[in-house]
Amino acid sequence: MNISDSVLFGAEAIQHLRSELITSRENHRACIFLTDQNTAQFCLPILRSLIQLPEIELLNIIIPAGEEFKNLDTASKIWSELTNFGAGRDALLINLGGGVVTDIGGFAASCFKRGIRTIHIPTTLLGMVDAAIGGKTGVDFQFLKNHIGTFYPPERVLILTEFLNTLPQRQLLSGYGEVLKYGFVSHPELITIDPSLLTSSNGWEPGIRICAGIKLEITQNDPNEKGLRKILNFGHTIGHALESYALESNISLYHGEAIAAGMLVELYFSHKLFGLSEQIIQNYASIFKTHFNPFIFSPDIIDNLIERMVQDKKNAGKSIRFVLISELGNASYDVKISSKMIREGLVYYLDLIETAC
Repeated sequence: MNISDSVLFGAEAIQHLRSELITSRENHRACIFLTDQNTAQFCLPILRSLIQLPEIELLNIIIPAGEEFKNLDTASKIWSELTNFGAGRDALLINLGGGVVTDIGGFAASCFKRGIRTIHIPTTLLGMVDAAIGGKTGVDFQFLKNHIGTFYPPERVLILTEFLNTLPQRQLLSGYGEVLKYGFVSHPELITIDPSLLTSSNGWEPGIRICAGIKLEITQNDPNEKGLRKILNFGHTIGHALESYALESNISLYHGEAIAAGMLVELYFSHKLFGLSEQIIQNYASIFKTHFNPFIFSPDIIDNLIERMVQDKKNAGKSIRFVLISELGNASYDVKISSKMIREGLVYYLDLIETAC
């Protein structure tokens, strides 16, 4: 399956959705939308106007918005409502939202009656370039990111860039963090994108297509992350630890912001172990400071962060594994790094951010 089959944009995406809704009604199959409170308010009405099927009722399960609700309690609510709607094994769950909605919606679909059909309609930039593609599902558990989950690819990912107009700038820039990741591990031209120059939702579409194509190619060759797919975790070992700490401490930190910070630390490791040019780190530090509010933490919590990294699902045993790059677009995975160097990298990050500020 290539990108034109599995990821549909614009008019093709709308036509596919119309067809699914009409066919479900004709065959008396449950077709249910999963949204959070924000996408129910801001995105579902846009979708209604685009599909132009006023005669079809759009059944909707609404969950609270926010990473703190991506947990088993919310999954249980979804299963309860699917049951109340009379969803059978032929039901279709359409996940309309950002990464939280597509992650937990995909997870709920993978488990309900041992698996029902699911489609993702990402409404955030992060969802469009990364979270909705590739079939990873999950919920957070004991404040550990995506600790419980499955591999369960959606039948289709439908991308409508109109939804980007509903996003606050901070949410848009969170997605930009994942765009930069693709630049470092695969397509360096993406690093040259200046989000401040993209004044319309359509301006993001070329970059979205590139990222989606990269992720599809990699995940179709390695669907269960046994090898090459691991390079897509660049920035995530550090980033998930920061995100986990922020979540437990009730500190606002978006996923893409955490990954952006994580990439800065992991570029330092890449310089130390693989000889990556220090100029690349400095150039990225400038991008990071320009577009993100750096996540500042006390050096006193570094051991806490390392313990969270030990729990990371990418590890083998107690060794902490990283993705590092030797040059732009050339990534290696499963690189073991000692706790001593991790401490050094986190201190380097804090010093660099303080200097930049």
